[in-house]
Amino acid sequence: MYRQGTPRRTVGSRLVGSLLGLLLGAAWLPALAHDIHVLASYHQGNPWTDDLVAHIGAAVERRDDSLALSVDYLDARRIDESEAFALHRSRLAGRLAAAPAEYLILLDDAALRFYLDFPQALGNPRRVVAAGINDPALWGAATYHGVRLVATQPVERRSLAFLTELFGAPLPLLVLGDRTQVGRNLTRSMLEAIDANEQVELFDVLWEWSPEQVTEAYRDAPPGTQVYLVEGQTMGASDIDAERRTWLNQLEARGIAVFCHLPYQIALGCDGGAVLDIERVAQLLVDSLLSHAHDQLPVIQEVGSYRYLLDARWRQRAAGRDDIEWLNVERYISARAGMSRQLQWLVAGLATLLLASLVVLGWLRWRMLRQRQRLLVDRRTGLHTRQALEAAALAKPERVFSGWLFMLKAPQLHDFRQRLGHEAAWSLMRGQLALILPRLPEAWQLYVNPDLTLVGHIDSDAEGDPEVQLDRLLAALPQLDGGHRRLEWYACLVMCQPRLTNLPAYLAALEDGMHQLGREGWQRPLARVAPYDESRGSRYRKLSDALREAFESHSEQFYLLIQPQLAPRDARLVGGELLVRWRHPHLGEVMPSEFLPIVDALGLNDALDRWVMEQGLCWFEACRPRLPEGFVVAVNITLSTLGRDDFLAQLGQIIESRQLDPACIELEITEHANFHDLGDIDRAMTRLRGLGVRLALDDFGTGHTAFQLLQRLPLNSVKLDRELLQASGQHGRARDAYSALVGFCQTLRLGIVAEGVETEEEAQWLVSMGIEVVQGFYFARPMPFDDFLVRYGKG
Repeated sequence: MYRQGTPRRTVGSRLVGSLLGLLLGAAWLPALAHDIHVLASYHQGNPWTDDLVAHIGAAVERRDDSLALSVDYLDARRIDESEAFALHRSRLAGRLAAAPAEYLILLDDAALRFYLDFPQALGNPRRVVAAGINDPALWGAATYHGVRLVATQPVERRSLAFLTELFGAPLPLLVLGDRTQVGRNLTRSMLEAIDANEQVELFDVLWEWSPEQVTEAYRDAPPGTQVYLVEGQTMGASDIDAERRTWLNQLEARGIAVFCHLPYQIALGCDGGAVLDIERVAQLLVDSLLSHAHDQLPVIQEVGSYRYLLDARWRQRAAGRDDIEWLNVERYISARAGMSRQLQWLVAGLATLLLASLVVLGWLRWRMLRQRQRLLVDRRTGLHTRQALEAAALAKPERVFSGWLFMLKAPQLHDFRQRLGHEAAWSLMRGQLALILPRLPEAWQLYVNPDLTLVGHIDSDAEGDPEVQLDRLLAALPQLDGGHRRLEWYACLVMCQPRLTNLPAYLAALEDGMHQLGREGWQRPLARVAPYDESRGSRYRKLSDALREAFESHSEQFYLLIQPQLAPRDARLVGGELLVRWRHPHLGEVMPSEFLPIVDALGLNDALDRWVMEQGLCWFEACRPRLPEGFVVAVNITLSTLGRDDFLAQLGQIIESRQLDPACIELEITEHANFHDLGDIDRAMTRLRGLGVRLALDDFGTGHTAFQLLQRLPLNSVKLDRELLQASGQHGRARDAYSALVGFCQTLRLGIVAEGVETEEEAQWLVSMGIEVVQGFYFARPMPFDDFLVRYGKG
């Protein structure tokens, strides 16, 4: 066993931690360590295991350098599996001084079987993820026990498609497999992929093979047959038998190329294929393990990430492709540029210069093509990017600007990005695309944006009314299932004008239209917009760029106001709500209703919430002597920030370091927020209540989940939305509804804050119902801190 990434702790904290651990151990079982443990089926030195473990270590370091990573090896290939299990159990039983890790990563089948049989030996870890699970019989048991699986099967099918494009169809294939337990599963999976591909014809399978047997079978194979190495005992255990490391080189010397899809096989001499991206697998394992919403992740996540790797000798067959990374380029060039020994001495200098120039030019072209490919195709979804649409608009303006353009957005995706991370949001996007793409008409082309929105183009000769068809698609998507999470999608549509061939003008209109839908609370599923003129830019884009710049430069454009909260009977001050404002040097004063949705879309909620909390509580600490006893400061927090463990830790640290009374701090969340994961929010709010912090539900009465929230969440108070109070002065039934809401909250023993009080009549009516806290323009508008203290402060 070895460890890497040792936590950075002081000597004193280590001693204290050790003493606490001993005391807890004497009273009960040892507490789980906040570390990551990896259990691999095969010994250190196995190429697949070593490669994956190294990338897992790098992913852990990128996520958090205070985490410790430990690795154990079962050696299930060197010895019988039952003996390996017994040996490892004895090793674990001997580690009395080391607490088991809370997070566990399992690599390959034997490691998963060990966990399923002996979870207590590993300390019953709270979170478990597994990769490289080749036996389908294990999947059911694993998911039943809460294990999250990362599957890599789709790479095989992509590799077969790549070879078919390279050599043409039908493609005869000779498969190299083996009869070990792992090898059988992998080989059968490959055979299923071949059977599903009509362009591939299986010639034969060698379950046990050597270079001589492959040569003999290849001699009898049809013309054009290619050889494919799956995995398993024959090559996967090459670290045991060093002679087998040379087998692929021996086949190459006999003129037989072997293709594959695993990275370490490339190092053994494989000619390439669509090769699994091990770094992507490792990153997904670590992200899934450490996600704030681990329990909501799919039980099986398929990793289709791959890179096209190919030996340079196949360069002519792949002419015109710019998505291939070439292997053995120098060997290829030297073989092609070889000359007789008699001439080498005469032209050695010229050949060296020419070769260097070719390599440099080839490298520059490769880099240029690779960069262009990255810009035009999104690897996560396989769709063309918006840059591809821009390129098409330049190349064929008459086609692009003679149809329609539209934009699709699912607001929940941005919430998922905040709570679950970037990769989880894109994984959800891929699931949604599986529902959207089959339902798009043939003449519709879809492009993907890095901000998790989609842009589409509809040809002018497309049949039907695009607006009607788009509306039907939006209505149908939430009803579809197919194993994917249901999301609400919204769209904006613009008709192109042949005389206006400025793509940014159309995109700006779509962005502003989508922004307007968000400001309306997503009441409409579809909006039709008009293109901007050439000189007009998107305000949404301007605000987005300005917000990014403001956060990156830590400028002082944001400032806080405070709106007093008073007792309506005598206008006595009881608290104040912190309100954030934005004053841009060129755009001027931007209203919160306009910039806060953009902050959410850009994923900047966490940064803004922390800034408001730190600034507000710093002011609260400094001004406590001038504030009345029991004064409560209210801070608005988004759900994505509330669910972060580091935010809770930061809040607790501020309360302790500044010696604040937690009962005088109230966090407000809005009822309009996305509450689809109430379990996580309930746990986060319970931890906040443990700190003694008050919790309030803002804008109560205007959302559709009010009663469910009051039953589920540990709230202290609610804030009745100002629109309800305004309506109560105009409609009798609205007045009755407001009174009923007040009575309902009083029955639940919740504190009530009435927002939007603007007249004396409203204030007196609220007093008659027993409401003890109000805020609104009748009493006081939001004001700077200094004005607040002058008006309400003591001394």
